[in-house]
Amino acid sequence: MAEKIRYTRKDLKEPDEFVSWFGRIVLWSRENKPKVIAIILVAAGVFGLVFGGRTYFQWRDRQAAVELWPYLNQAHEILIAPIGAETGDMAAIEKEISSLAAKHKGAKTAFFAQYYLGGIAFKRGDYEAGAERYREAIKTMGKDDRLMAFLLYTGLGSSLEAKGDYEGASEAYGKAAEAAELSMRMIARFDTARALELAGKKNEAIALYRQIEEEYPIQKDLIEVKIARME
Repeated sequence: MAEKIRYTRKDLKEPDEFVSWFGRIVLWSRENKPKVIAIILVAAGVFGLVFGGRTYFQWRDRQAAVELWPYLNQAHEILIAPIGAETGDMAAIEKEISSLAAKHKGAKTAFFAQYYLGGIAFKRGDYEAGAERYREAIKTMGKDDRLMAFLLYTGLGSSLEAKGDYEGASEAYGKAAEAAELSMRMIARFDTARALELAGKKNEAIALYRQIEEEYPIQKDLIEVKIARME
């Protein structure tokens, strides 16, 4: 037979712990009603700011995307075209994108616009302006956005290399290699080695080519040709 649990009168009179604490909270709330109201209002205000701010930023990003992407698509066509667009068309698109990017500064699409503006400036031969556009975008990019870091540093390196700043280009390409995924890292490392060679740092270029050869043996023949040219 199961053992019966005996409760004393004292046990029955003792208050339940949860009920006791709940009662104290209710009592404190009644005695401190102004404080409770103030706490509720503050909490509601914080929630409203967070939720309202998030909604606003989402709305702002949508507006920027609606206005900017048609021009960014045109810019993309210009950048991938083998011959390129007329100078007037390129200038008009660049002006429109620049104006809208300034209007929607801080929005995600405005950030992407800096990348396209850098590419357009490079294509029309203004390498200094291209480098500056890439630098502006690099300052505001997310720390974990590795793809954009690769693209922006590669663009910066190309602009600096085109205007003869080979040492600066090698540094930019090196940062692109650090950010790149495995499939794109080899491209950035080859760019870095080439820029080092152009900067007159042949020993550093050869050392980097040897590292690339160890990591990507399939490129051995090409690398040996490049090294033989420098020795």
